[in-house]
Amino acid sequence: MPIDVTSVHPAAPARVHGVLTDESFLRETTTTLGAQLREVSTDGTTTRVAMLAPTAGIPAVFARFVAREVAVTDVRRWRPDGDGWRCDLEVRAEVFGRSVEVLGERRLEPVGDGGTRSLVTAEARVDAPLVGRQAEGAVRELIRVVLRREAEVLDARLSAG
Repeated sequence: MPIDVTSVHPAAPARVHGVLTDESFLRETTTTLGAQLREVSTDGTTTRVAMLAPTAGIPAVFARFVAREVAVTDVRRWRPDGDGWRCDLEVRAEVFGRSVEVLGERRLEPVGDGGTRSLVTAEARVDAPLVGRQAEGAVRELIRVVLRREAEVLDARLSAG
């Protein structure tokens, strides 16, 4: 089952892209997630965030397999796409030697009122025999939560001017 998340933001795609690729936004979003930032870089086209993300709140069936924090790397490669923007998403982590990855794309499209529709489509993969499918479901839900929190920070920034 893929990850499909759509949100609408009160600014044009170029402005939304500008915020999504701003280093202070990336730092704030990481803090909002309760994660410890290890590295952040952006050049307006590629963003890279490395963090230690807390595992509190994960389903109990997986809790014994993870530490209190997991190292996560989030890389997004942006390019213009018509009147909007598009990026490749690549989120990777390793949990006790097993790889976890979320690969997909995000599109920023203009909507009629001067706003932007953000569409994220991705797949989660967990290299874990026996529990891989269940773990992928947990990762999909976690990504939805992360995107929801990111959208809240984004909208606050856009509203602030």
